[in-house]
Amino acid sequence: MIRPATEKGSPLSRPRSGPTVALRLLAADLRSRREAAGITMEAAAAALGVHEMTLSRLENARTAPRTATVGHLLRLYGTPEPEADAVLAALHEALQPGWWHPYRDILPAHLEGAIDLESAASLIRTYAPGLVPELLQTPAYARELLTQRHPRAGEDEIERRLQLLHERQQHTLHRDNPVRLWALIEETVLARPVGSPTTMREQLEHLDQFTVHRGAVTVQVIPAAAGAHPLLLGGPADILRYTQCALDDRLVARGLHAEAATLTDDLDAVRTYQAAMDITATLALPPTTRITAS
Repeated sequence: MIRPATEKGSPLSRPRSGPTVALRLLAADLRSRREAAGITMEAAAAALGVHEMTLSRLENARTAPRTATVGHLLRLYGTPEPEADAVLAALHEALQPGWWHPYRDILPAHLEGAIDLESAASLIRTYAPGLVPELLQTPAYARELLTQRHPRAGEDEIERRLQLLHERQQHTLHRDNPVRLWALIEETVLARPVGSPTTMREQLEHLDQFTVHRGAVTVQVIPAAAGAHPLLLGGPADILRYTQCALDDRLVARGLHAEAATLTDDLDAVRTYQAAMDITATLALPPTTRITAS
């Protein structure tokens, strides 16, 4: 699993809640400026008086740099003053805690590195083999699943976890420029009772609205009659895509236990899942197919 790392006591870093997209973009920009200036990482680290690995962690957004450090690097790379001012302004944003900061005590481990990437994505492709995808779950449906996943949690904790899910949905599907969500859902998901009949009816009606008014959300149901398809070989998975060229596609593959989930930008892994989703989408029903009876 990819997790944010920090170097205790490092002159380059300070405590933070996790790598935001703003920090990732800043780190990529600094790396590009160093390479454009023809300066090796070893030489840049020597100029800062730090170990090469320390600078590598900065350029991979695993540590958050101090303003003085960034200013020093920009001067070293010969960055014009107006550009340097813009980078330092971006640094201020990058050092702000992510919106999920208040939920760190209950944040699932598999979301620790993915949550900001999710809310900044331009496209999310998701495969749901057993349950409705989290971003499309209604509160009652989600509550039932949360009580199953956290049987020892009290009511207050369940409510906070529901609020975290609500915030995730707001920061993806209801932001000014909402993410395009393409969900492939197995037919069995629609037939499996979760909670009361009322809970299921509300959940199915919620999904059905996207077949009538698609907007930025596309829902395709994979009928059981479609038979075997490549995605059956794995579990729930998301592919995250961005408009920023500095951010590679990410794959999030989830398991029963949070520690079993993975987040990777490995190109081969991402392409494998992309191809599997493409093939499976051709076997699924058209996105205009109603989920509930008219």
